[in-house]
Amino acid sequence: MNIIDIILITFSLSIDNFAVSAASSCGGKVCSCGHILKVAGTFCAVGLLFLFCGYFGGVKLLGYISSWDHIVGPLLLFYIGGKMIKGAISQREEDGGSCSRLDMRGLKVLLALALATNIDVLAAGVSIAAFEVNITAAALFLAFFVCAAVVLGFTVGSKLGRRFGGRVEVIGGLVLIGLSVKIFLEG
Repeated sequence: MNIIDIILITFSLSIDNFAVSAASSCGGKVCSCGHILKVAGTFCAVGLLFLFCGYFGGVKLLGYISSWDHIVGPLLLFYIGGKMIKGAISQREEDGGSCSRLDMRGLKVLLALALATNIDVLAAGVSIAAFEVNITAAALFLAFFVCAAVVLGFTVGSKLGRRFGGRVEVIGGLVLIGLSVKIFLEG
């Protein structure tokens, strides 16, 4: 594998992070830089942890995880997407400081989303080990792309939410549900 392959792999692994960030911020409220950095840091840390676990744990770890990874990740995304849709339809306002009706300030939701969006990084870590790829380069590119995806996702989701209101939050919830179905069917 060359550097272009590493870039393409790590970029593709960050796309789920973009989708979740955009969907969660589509309530239209502007999120603070601190909150966005917290989400980016959490998603990045979980992604790097999974990358290293996959890389150093190798095939043994993949054998253990492969029996449930295609179920847990999609279920978490499906639940959170459904919660977003329900909140948008009922038009109730939750905590005024939250970035959307899906409150990613809570540790449980934030970790659930970080785990769900990065579970495929475990398998990628095993592949990277099998092809004897430079793990440092892979980790640096993954960290960069995940952080960029989260920041871009919050920016896009927030702007769309302010412009189109609750309809975008319903679409964001549908995106999460669609992502969960895609992951489940691929599993």
